[in-house]
Amino acid sequence: MLRINVILFCTILFFSNCKSKFEDCTDQDYANCDTEIPQTGRITVLLTINQENPAVAVRVYEGNFEDGRLVRVDTLRIRTFNYFLTPEKDYSFTATYKDGASTIMAVDGGRIKVSTYRMCELRCYNLNNPEIDLRLD
Repeated sequence: MLRINVILFCTILFFSNCKSKFEDCTDQDYANCDTEIPQTGRITVLLTINQENPAVAVRVYEGNFEDGRLVRVDTLRIRTFNYFLTPEKDYSFTATYKDGASTIMAVDGGRIKVSTYRMCELRCYNLNNPEIDLRLD
């Protein structure tokens, strides 16, 4: 008898934790639920813009910057820039700075990840929209 009660308790506990993100489906606001798989996502690049570097050369690679495919080359004059790229791919970024007679290359990378959740009867998609820090210290 005790064994049946324990099994029953565990079953109830298990199913009580299986809930959608939104429990009440009668008056749901579905405006925040993107039901289509996103084709693009945002990666924000952070740069150092200063007197010595008023414009910074930025390169975007699909994959690793050493052997990946060059996707885009820009010269940016702002500290924050958004790239809109295909999700679920790895991207590498380089920024080239001057430091007196020397050249400094900052490298960072990231991936736009797609995640899903249920909103009542709908499947909703989210993007993580990463930040790439190419700033000088």
